[in-house]
Amino acid sequence: MCWVGIDVSKDYLDVCVLEETGELKHERVENNETGFDKLSTDLKARDAHVVVEATGIYHERMQQHLQAHDMCVSVMNPRQILGYAKSLNRRNKTDAVDAALLAQFAKEREPEPSPRLKNDDAKAILREIGALNKDMTRIKNRLSAADSGLSHQAVKASLQRCLTRLKEEKVALEKALEEALEAQKADLKLLESIPGIGKLSACYLLAEIGDPRRFQSAAKLVAWAGLNPKRHESGTSRAYTAISRMGSATLRGVLYMPALTAIRFNPRIRVFYDRLVAKGKPKMVAVVAAMAKLLRIVYGVLFSNQSFKPTLGG
Repeated sequence: MCWVGIDVSKDYLDVCVLEETGELKHERVENNETGFDKLSTDLKARDAHVVVEATGIYHERMQQHLQAHDMCVSVMNPRQILGYAKSLNRRNKTDAVDAALLAQFAKEREPEPSPRLKNDDAKAILREIGALNKDMTRIKNRLSAADSGLSHQAVKASLQRCLTRLKEEKVALEKALEEALEAQKADLKLLESIPGIGKLSACYLLAEIGDPRRFQSAAKLVAWAGLNPKRHESGTSRAYTAISRMGSATLRGVLYMPALTAIRFNPRIRVFYDRLVAKGKPKMVAVVAAMAKLLRIVYGVLFSNQSFKPTLGG
């Protein structure tokens, strides 16, 4: 048995192998198929537990390759690893040190293996839509500044053309997203039965969540979205509760507008929201709570395979 920490960058993988004897072995391989083949060949026969931080997209090909070779791979939230590093009072930070830290974490904490990573066209499209939204916001801000200042008309026209082109690309990607989810029409229809969730929102939610049945409960899905409560209390300081944010920021963003719509048109969410506001909760806090409530309803509808029924409790 050995424990392996892998620090991932765009081009390289820094690999640290922690032996049962406590010996550490470090090597660097390329972040490509050649490097993956070397890793799987060296580690497969050694009952290795591999731990890696989630790094956006740079760890995904390696994770998929190792899991395809039946290796145990745990992909960790970077916040969790950062907290672990602070608990050890680590002062140095290099790629090799980070890999050794991950190997030690694997041995001490024995994290659960991550689900097998599959090619997910819908999620990839959703991520690009999110990037386009950010680009459009930047262009809109520049256009607003140009309108408020003394910018040349050619600048304004250029910005407007850029914005129009980005909008066209977004529409094209949203169509591609619907096509990528063609096989999940039944789930999309179930989501659209929930007041507040339209066709496009349903596509966004399903693309980000994937198969909701992989979560053992609605609470686990809410925690995966980072919408679970986190209480802060110390000594005589005033205690308060906030969401953990230790989850999918994309899912939280996708839920925001449907939650606002649901507060107006979904009787179950509206009553829940009004009750919180009546208790003195700030409206934004009540909106975030409504997002979590809506996500629970999403889970219930998909897990039970039944359309939304406003008369049911929960």
